[in-house]
Amino acid sequence: MSLRTKFLLKDCCRFVYYAGCGNYWYEDINHETIPFKLYRFISFSIYTVMIFLENVAAAFGSFPSVEKNSAVMFAAIHNIVLTKMYLFLYHKVSIRKLNFEMGALGENLEEDDVMKKQYWKVKYGILFYVVTVYLSLGAYGVESTRKSIVEGAPFYTVVTYWPAYEDLTTIAAIARIFFYITWLYMMLPMMSADCAPIAHLICIAYKFQTLRRHFEKIREEFDGDLVMGREGAEERLWSGCLEGIKIHQKLMYLADEINRIFGIIMSLQVCESSAVAVLLLLRLALSPDMDLTNAFMTYTFVGSLFFLLALNLWNAGEITYQASLLSPAVFYCGWHMCATGRPRRDIERLVLIACAQAQKPLVLKAFGIQDLSYSTFVSVARMTYSVFAVFYQRGG
Repeated sequence: MSLRTKFLLKDCCRFVYYAGCGNYWYEDINHETIPFKLYRFISFSIYTVMIFLENVAAAFGSFPSVEKNSAVMFAAIHNIVLTKMYLFLYHKVSIRKLNFEMGALGENLEEDDVMKKQYWKVKYGILFYVVTVYLSLGAYGVESTRKSIVEGAPFYTVVTYWPAYEDLTTIAAIARIFFYITWLYMMLPMMSADCAPIAHLICIAYKFQTLRRHFEKIREEFDGDLVMGREGAEERLWSGCLEGIKIHQKLMYLADEINRIFGIIMSLQVCESSAVAVLLLLRLALSPDMDLTNAFMTYTFVGSLFFLLALNLWNAGEITYQASLLSPAVFYCGWHMCATGRPRRDIERLVLIACAQAQKPLVLKAFGIQDLSYSTFVSVARMTYSVFAVFYQRGG
């Protein structure tokens, strides 16, 4: 199995297809047949109707305090989730083009050891996120089942306006179970919209790392080529620098494209993680007698939200970091060892351009304002705890 970027993105697109979002690979490997399009339309219509009923329940529903708080929380979460899913569908053509360009760019420079690290980082990062999400959702189902059996309460996970809380008929029970299963299945396209930006962030960070290693190898090869002849060595150095500069310019363009395509999705994730984490932590703090299942449900939910936030911000920050390491690698590529004259002047111009471009910080931004970086993750975590502490003190 090849671990190159092209095949990694291809595998990610296969997951997106089976999640019901369609073919996001630039080749028609996963056919969007008429039955598939009909299935996607029906499934997204059901998601939309369910979330609409959640919003109505949050605004007008008459429920006990626990269910009412859940209705408000899930309405806020799922509105953001649905927005991300539709944005993901809207940018489908752009994502297919992005996949083609990222897979082809610098493919001949990719090294197996670097690609192996990239593969495992994407695989285990996304896998851990998926596990935490379904652990949380499973805990909601277990707790609701326990309450319905032990306490005789209706089975509620997501709280919708219909069926009413007092409705204990068989049809109402079937509807609540159906909405829970819909919620479980809705996580697949939601995770597609969440994980696609993460995979692209990781891949482009490793593209910068590969490019840096390319300039370092240029210097090593140039030192060895000088023994064989200066003219040929300088020619290969010039060609290598030119290739590296072209790749760097393309990488800067692709970083802008990632920010354009996935920027709002990642920005919404920052808002979702911080706001919902406050609500969940408050629920945990204001319920000192919470049972084990409820505590596990809350902790896993908060953990999955913050882990997803970390995947976005840490990998966006990794792009900034890897891009910042490029300028020294370009400067020390060996241009200063070339003989004086035209070849050296040409290489000097190339290095000057490359260093000037590489020294400009490459920072992705949320809503065009807030940096997506390591420090932003720390700031969001601190802000979340601060807001939680204020509300907790006022509530106490």
